Amino acid sequence: MQQQTISVSSTIEIRIANVPGNLRVAGWDRNELMAKTDGESLELNTQNGHVTVSCDENLILYVPRTANLVLESVSGDGSLQAMTGSAKLNHVAGNLTLKDIDGAVVGTVAGDVSIRNSGALELQSASGNFVLRNAKGDIQITSIGGDASLRNVEGAVIIKDVGSDFYLRNAHSSVDVTSGADAALYVEPQPECEYRITAGDDLLVHLPPDANVELHLSSENKDAIHVDFPGITLDEEADEQVITLGNGAAKMFLKAVDDLVVTSKSDRWQTAEDFGFGMDEFEFNIPEIPPIPTLPDDLGQRINERVQRAMERVQFNSEEAARRAQRGQFKSEEAARRAQRVRVHAEAASRRADLKVEAAMRRAEAKARAAEHRARDVKVNMNIGRWKWDMTPGKFPPSTPAPISDEERLTILRMLQEKKISLDEAEKLLSALEGKVEGE
Repeated sequence: MQQQTISVSSTIEIRIANVPGNLRVAGWDRNELMAKTDGESLELNTQNGHVTVSCDENLILYVPRTANLVLESVSGDGSLQAMTGSAKLNHVAGNLTLKDIDGAVVGTVAGDVSIRNSGALELQSASGNFVLRNAKGDIQITSIGGDASLRNVEGAVIIKDVGSDFYLRNAHSSVDVTSGADAALYVEPQPECEYRITAGDDLLVHLPPDANVELHLSSENKDAIHVDFPGITLDEEADEQVITLGNGAAKMFLKAVDDLVVTSKSDRWQTAEDFGFGMDEFEFNIPEIPPIPTLPDDLGQRINERVQRAMERVQFNSEEAARRAQRGQFKSEEAARRAQRVRVHAEAASRRADLKVEAAMRRAEAKARAAEHRARDVKVNMNIGRWKWDMTPGKFPPSTPAPISDEERLTILRMLQEKKISLDEAEKLLSALEGKVEGE
């Protein structure tokens, strides 16, 4: 035994390729699809707006009432109940029953077809009997292998071939039926409607006493035509009897191989079994769908608990998201503070470097001025003893300048790299700090 339940839309399309056993489908007021099988395999696949169902044995489906069903094949019996969506069935190997549906399009049914409370119906063929009670739409059937019994049909009835007996009561629109055996109709002809009935054996038609219809009657046995209405006489030589009842607003074309009776008498209708069939009480049996699973007594409490838990999860997730956002903001502010500190340190370093450069330049300028002062001095020759000294500026032994420090040299090179001074200016600074000037 396998069972699955999934959430679906109210207008979901349900596709079934093949049911190896029997199929029962019932509509309910839930946006859920529940599937049961007594086999070992059950698969529900949702894609592109439809659900595909497959199994290996009998299948029971509970679907939204407005869902649409597309069925390829059922190896056993098929049953549809309480569905307002569309239903398309290609082949049913057993019997088919439809109850409280808005309509269906059916291909072939190997067994009997039983329908109660339906909309429009299209049926290609049924090998067995066909029974319908209460239909609001048109009934179009190509072939029925056995008997056909229809009652209370608001739309038109078109059956091209009924293999055996045909019975119709309370048809409110046009009728076109060909029966291979007996046919019996209990109708009130509607204005502007046509009724065409052909029977392979006997044909019995019951009309109200005040019927307004134009009758066209024909039988292979001319003596077998009977019209039980006052004042009606038949032309015994005519191949077709044309009789007008009332104003003749409707038209009936009736053909039979043997007896053809048109009557308003109840006793004639009540003894229809004289024709060899008792079709007024056809066997009509639609198997009941298994009961819809009841909702648990504590369902409301369970739903409230689930909603409460869901709300708590939402609140927790919201608070956690707020905390994460707050942490992210704190990290952003801390990064901004670190960047500010870096900028302050960089500006302080830049100021220190500028001060050092200014000091170096002042020293260089002082040395340059001293050098220029020495250059302006006149040449002085001094003879002391046997030594002759040339005191011309630049000729006497210079005093040894203080050596340039590495820090000063790096500061000048950094200023050159940062393009704060030119290469020529850097060379002059370095030369000045080393005690050298142009012209020495």
